[in-house]
Amino acid sequence: MATSALPATAASESRSWLTDGKLLFGIGVVLVVLQIELVFAKSINWDEFFHFNQIHAHLRGDKVQWLQTPHIRLFAWVPGLSGEPIDHIQWIRLMLLPLGVLTSLAIFDIARRFSDTRSAAIAALAYFGGGYVFQHSFALRADMIAATLLTGALWVLLTRNRSIVWDIAAIALCALAFVSTVKAVLFAPALAAAAWWRWRDVLSMKLVLGAGILAVTACAIFWLSAPQAITRSIAGLLTASLGHMFSAGLFPQGKFLIIQLATAPVLTGLVIYAFVAARSGANRMPLWLLVGLILPLAWTIIYRNSFPYFFAFVLPPVAIGASLGATMLCERYGFRLVAAALLIAPVISSAMLDRDVIDRQRAVHAGIAEIFPEPVRYIDDVAFRPDFPRAVPHFASGWALANYREKGEATYSEAMTKTQPPLLIRQGYALETLAPDPADDMALLPEDAAALAANYIPHWGIVHVAGKRIDPSQSAQTIEIVIAGTYTLEGQNLTIDGETYTVGETVILDSGKVAIGPFTGDAATLRWGDNLPQPTQPFPDGKLFTTY
Repeated sequence: MATSALPATAASESRSWLTDGKLLFGIGVVLVVLQIELVFAKSINWDEFFHFNQIHAHLRGDKVQWLQTPHIRLFAWVPGLSGEPIDHIQWIRLMLLPLGVLTSLAIFDIARRFSDTRSAAIAALAYFGGGYVFQHSFALRADMIAATLLTGALWVLLTRNRSIVWDIAAIALCALAFVSTVKAVLFAPALAAAAWWRWRDVLSMKLVLGAGILAVTACAIFWLSAPQAITRSIAGLLTASLGHMFSAGLFPQGKFLIIQLATAPVLTGLVIYAFVAARSGANRMPLWLLVGLILPLAWTIIYRNSFPYFFAFVLPPVAIGASLGATMLCERYGFRLVAAALLIAPVISSAMLDRDVIDRQRAVHAGIAEIFPEPVRYIDDVAFRPDFPRAVPHFASGWALANYREKGEATYSEAMTKTQPPLLIRQGYALETLAPDPADDMALLPEDAAALAANYIPHWGIVHVAGKRIDPSQSAQTIEIVIAGTYTLEGQNLTIDGETYTVGETVILDSGKVAIGPFTGDAATLRWGDNLPQPTQPFPDGKLFTTY
């Protein structure tokens, strides 16, 4: 008589996994399809414009920091493709999307060593489709690149046999992640716990102390032998990060943590039940390893930049540990309901997306291209037109504005004088308001606000160009021209430096004082450019950016 290759219980579990596995695989495919649609439907984020501008700046030969800019080396070839900047950013998104898939597969492979296969798959999908991860894991940022590298290091530490080759691979992955973003250090609790797991049977206090001394020595040798430009950039970035990233009190972005927990219900439930399972002792992961894997999420308590995109970076180790809770969660609510929740939450998230925003972004890009067919230098908040050179290259985030205000230097006024930008895009609070109030922490310095207000005029929506509005006067007056160039006269005939110009005529003006003869009637306007065109379409109504 033939005998079964598997015991009855094992055979039943195998058939159950085949059935459940097909369903979970199908959910994974649907999530990938939904994300591909988001790649092209989701509006471009502030950071994505800024990072793509860094690529263009690098190609122009401008100085761009080497730390935290992996996208420059990876995607410097993309601007050479056909299409507009938004198209290029979407192509980069499409190339970054597999990183989320790869990270999820690493979560699955690690988690199945500590739980069953179904639980590991649930945890991986709970990460990939969970809340802000689903919406931001493909964004043009360094976060997902670093997350994939660091999850790869965890995969080496928790699944590979001990060998010098694999150990060097883990160290290399961590080093590359740190170069991608210094926030890689926030993975330290998970990496430390995984390292202890890997070597726990051979480690002793003497060995740990020796390894620590060796690591400190290696860092000292690197610091003393590396070029000063590299050490200065690392020191400056770390100092600035420590000074600003943990100085905003408790739960500085607490609302985003709450939204993440609510919009990733399966992952949230898995974390809760993982601790219940760990206390019961019915698993292969000790409590201390679980705590180490989930601890990175605790940075949201004090980390200033715990914005939505942060969760795509920080949650992979959390999902690994959370896999312990999958069996209990399924027992409590049923596998089918858990599987449905894995899909329903991201479907709702996708359905709620405002898909009109990216069309407005394209419309404004097209309008700017009508006004300036060739790139010109400009001032704005986030590098909204990333293929144009910026006069002030920083990203005007709260952190950057705080640094700018602490220095007290009139950066924008100096940039206007040195680089002569004819274009100003008044997007973002600081540039929208041009508030002269020194007590406003989110405003420009009064000198800069006044200079921008005095030297740019409205042209098309938030697009302003260099120009002067001149009020009528019974006597001659003097105006200051900061942005040199050809100007077109509008509104009134004027006498400029003793010569008379009629409306529609152009005059070439250098930087400095200009004498305006007396005139009456309506105000006159000097607008930069030779009869600068107006876009054929009106400026689009509605917001240009989604909140997150």
